Amino acid sequence: MAYSAKVLKDSISPAGVRLLTLEVTFPRIVLAEFNTHRVFSRNSASSRAIPVEKRIASVEADPFVPEAFGKNQKGMQAGENLSDDETMAARAAWEDAMKDAIVHARRLAELGVHKQLANRIIEPFCWHTVIVTTTELENYRALRRNPDAQPEIRRASDLLDEAIDASKPKKLKLGHWHMPLLPDLD
Repeated sequence: MAYSAKVLKDSISPAGVRLLTLEVTFPRIVLAEFNTHRVFSRNSASSRAIPVEKRIASVEADPFVPEAFGKNQKGMQAGENLSDDETMAARAAWEDAMKDAIVHARRLAELGVHKQLANRIIEPFCWHTVIVTTTELENYRALRRNPDAQPEIRRASDLLDEAIDASKPKKLKLGHWHMPLLPDLD
C-alpha cells in the first residue's frame, strides 16, 4: 500500500474559506498522533470491520517496516540512526515480531476470538487509510512537518502538502455543498 495522499475535493466557500477533503495512507502506528488534531473531521478503516485473514494477507503482502531506526534517548525524538549493522538487526527483529504477531492473530481467530481483538495484534505492521476534511492546517503543518516529528507522520504530512499544493480549489456558489465522495452536479 505504502504512503500516499490525494485531494478528494477542494472547495472555497462564498465567504472565502477553503475546505479540503483528502485521503491519506500512512503506517497505523501514527494514527493516534494524527487523530490528536481536533480540527480534522476524519473517518478511517476499522480493525473491527476487516476479517482477520484479509488483514493478515494485507500485512504479508505489504507490511509496514520502518525505513530507519533511530537510537533511543531521552525525550520524544529518536537520536541519530543506528549503524548499518544495527539497522539490519533492528529490521530483522521488527520482521520477526510481525511474523509472531501473525501467528498469534491467526491463533486467536481459530479460537473464535472476534476480529476486533485478533486484528489488534498485527496493527503495528499495517498501513492505514484516512479520509480527512479540514479548513485548518497551520498547526498540523507546524507540528508534523517539523524536523522533530516522528519520521512516519512527517512523510505522510509532506505528501499531504504536495497534494494540496497541486490542487486548485473550486469556488462554491451560495447553496452548493462540498461533497467529496459524490460527483459534481453542476
